[in-house]
Amino acid sequence: MRLHDPWGWNDWSGRDNEPVGPNEEHLIRWGLTVALSLFFASLYPADLVLVMLGAFLLLGAVGAAVAAGVRGEEVFAPHLTRWDEAAASAALGLAALIAAPVLQAPACA
Repeated sequence: MRLHDPWGWNDWSGRDNEPVGPNEEHLIRWGLTVALSLFFASLYPADLVLVMLGAFLLLGAVGAAVAAGVRGEEVFAPHLTRWDEAAASAALGLAALIAAPVLQAPACA
């Protein structure tokens, strides 16, 4: 049953209630992981944002890998899986940790 929608927001995607594909589902989940990691990292002081972003992304990678292992997903599937989310989160997290000392502003004495 659909609720009354005076602004027409139920059909904003134009997909007629078709379910999203497996690739879109994993990309949306990974995007939310990155967005939440960036949000929580932004709560720290400015000089720690990149370090905390990397730490939160690595935690997200561990979580995605555990979820993929528990669900028994294939590592080399023809579509995106939680293993791919874990690899992307780990790569972005390590890149943030590598970039943190490079992009940190030098202290003026």
